[in-house]
Amino acid sequence: MSPGKTPPNHNSQSALWEAYRKLEPYLGLGVSFSVTILVFLFLGRWLDQQWGTSPWLLISGAALGLILGFIHMISTLNTLMNEEKSSNHSGDSTE
Repeated sequence: MSPGKTPPNHNSQSALWEAYRKLEPYLGLGVSFSVTILVFLFLGRWLDQQWGTSPWLLISGAALGLILGFIHMISTLNTLMNEEKSSNHSGDSTE
């Protein structure tokens, strides 16, 4: 090994993977939020074209997608936070 180079630290790599594993459920929230809004937006647009009610169903679809996206995000965050609290409490009982 040449001077000045340190061997790879497996502890730091495992800590990094552990951090990614903990972040994984949170990373998809933005995507699912955006997809929910877009699906209802396009559904409203399509219904507007079918029934000639432009722009009311487009606006209603976007609003409904926003509301459902927030509901999904909040429920997912609550679930993840409860799981994290329960895992922290189970690890604290080492007395």
